[in-house]
Amino acid sequence: MRLAIAGILVLVAMGASWPAHGLIHRLAVPADPDASDIRAATSAGDVPAGAPATARDGSTAQSASRLGPLAVGLCAAVLFAGLTARIGPALVLAAYCWLAATTVPLAWIDAAVHRLPDVLTSAAYAGTVLLLLAAAARASEWGDLLRAVAGGLALAAAYLALAFIHPAGLGLGDVKLSASLGTALAWTGWGTLLAGTFAGFVLAGCYGAVLLAGHRATLKQHIPLGPFMIAGTFLALMAVGQGPHLL
Repeated sequence: MRLAIAGILVLVAMGASWPAHGLIHRLAVPADPDASDIRAATSAGDVPAGAPATARDGSTAQSASRLGPLAVGLCAAVLFAGLTARIGPALVLAAYCWLAATTVPLAWIDAAVHRLPDVLTSAAYAGTVLLLLAAAARASEWGDLLRAVAGGLALAAAYLALAFIHPAGLGLGDVKLSASLGTALAWTGWGTLLAGTFAGFVLAGCYGAVLLAGHRATLKQHIPLGPFMIAGTFLALMAVGQGPHLL
């Protein structure tokens, strides 16, 4: 049963890869209106003098689109398969798969233009909460739901505080994303919430260290945190797992 469901979810992920890729290309636009001129010039091969390093490196919607639908689909398929292997309750699995389906495009967009669109962060949070609500109602696990909601709000509050303290390192998009990630993590437990959050920062730190060692970045250069927050969350969820049953 578990293998069959994993196969179906992988097929769904691959089938949805083209629409997801189109969504990424449509939403991967710079938050700064002036940056649209840089992006257009970059695609034409002419970068204006004084343009940011990200534009010179081609880190725009064009860089996101070059990954192709297959890369997007494979990323979602790997997450779906891993979650199916580790998560038992069907509605909890549905909540985590929904989170994966909405955060994979967010990861690509943030990597391309350092932006996390509200339309996807809102969908990620709403869908995750609603599916976990259904899971709690089915199994009468109201304590788990309360902890999940509280954990999501607590993590968002912590990220908001960090954004005020160090606005160059964190944005409001990261704060909004953390609400859905924290909700998913805290459903399993407070320890999972801490582990997933810590893993995201460790992954980001390792990536930054590699860039510095290769002289591809400076200490002042901004690194998009969203992809690492997402990766840390799913690593923690799959490491901990939940329950032997699937239905």
